[in-house]
Amino acid sequence: MRPSVPVSLALAGALAALTLGAGCGDTDDNQDVRRTLERFERATAEKDVQELCDDLFSSTIVQRIRTVGLPCEVALNRALSELRQPKLEIGRIKIDGDTATVQVRSTAYRQPPSTDAVRLVKEENEWRVDSLAGAGPEPPG
Repeated sequence: MRPSVPVSLALAGALAALTLGAGCGDTDDNQDVRRTLERFERATAEKDVQELCDDLFSSTIVQRIRTVGLPCEVALNRALSELRQPKLEIGRIKIDGDTATVQVRSTAYRQPPSTDAVRLVKEENEWRVDSLAGAGPEPPG
């Protein structure tokens, strides 16, 4: 039996086509969030767990993954093993200081679509994914 991995559901519905919608907040931060999500998209589609764990996830989410008793890379290999044809549509981006909330709608082959809010945080002056899914309302613009 596989251990429960907190990120597996969201990763199953994540990222191969990225369309950014209208955002609010500082333009440079919006661009940086976009670049982080583009890297996240590529790494997820390519199943590059090393980049996800080392460069794109916040320290908080990596620690949460470790609480299941597996290194981040092992847990993500399991979570991504059956991921096929992921797609992501991004709605609004809301930036509040060192936190960004992004409204997304994700789909993947043989997975139900999901509308969620992805949270990013700024660590060491770089945006990192801090929460991969959380159903919720569209962030205000």
